[in-house]
Amino acid sequence: MLVVTPPTYATDLARRYPVLYFLHDAYGDVGTLARRGVAAELYRLMSEGRLPEFLVVAPEGSGSWFSDFHDGSRRYERLLTAELPSAIESRYRVLPGPRSRGITGISMGGYGAFKLALKHPSLFGSVSALSGAVIPIGWEDLPRYPWIARFTLKRVFGRSASDNSLAGNDVWELLRNLRFASSPFAAHLRAGTEDLYGLDGVAVQFGSIANDHGIATTVVLEPGRHDWSYWRKSMISIAEWHARQFEYDRRGVEN
Repeated sequence: MLVVTPPTYATDLARRYPVLYFLHDAYGDVGTLARRGVAAELYRLMSEGRLPEFLVVAPEGSGSWFSDFHDGSRRYERLLTAELPSAIESRYRVLPGPRSRGITGISMGGYGAFKLALKHPSLFGSVSALSGAVIPIGWEDLPRYPWIARFTLKRVFGRSASDNSLAGNDVWELLRNLRFASSPFAAHLRAGTEDLYGLDGVAVQFGSIANDHGIATTVVLEPGRHDWSYWRKSMISIAEWHARQFEYDRRGVEN
């Protein structure tokens, strides 16, 4: 995993910080935020006082949909909801509790962020997706998707129509069966209006239903495609949104 510590982390040893977990896209990897310049830009904005300080933790999850594999060979959901938060909170000075813990992701990672939050609604205080692939993944839905999505979905959730875990990991099915009297977390969906896969329309539909089911959700559509020419800038907007949701150490900067 990549861990980005904020500018004052090494000097203000009494201070604890919120943490934002980042899940990369299907073609990304553990180094995506650093390679695309987002990690450096976040650090610069924090150094200049233009963004409150928090840690960013980006685990590796290539082709995983950040989910437990149906055959039991890999357990990304368990890693991300139990083992990783526990390890980060024991090794780094981060604030415990959901109000100082957020999760976000791009495309496949956006699906992962929302799926994990819906299955574990008390874990994160803020959840977002940038061009999130929050798509239906029933067996009958798969033929509509690009071959790489079909291949990885079957590899993760099962290759047989009669033996798979797709329904239990479909964010639409999960949301359909959930209703909250008060919002368990703040949610945010952001997408470009020239998205190759139509994920801007998906964001609007999913956000509307999330609100109807008691999850306070905002949706932002803006010019952009399904690529890093759009994501590089909009990831900063995602980080700013999470920064407004976080609770901070009394020594930290509050918005």
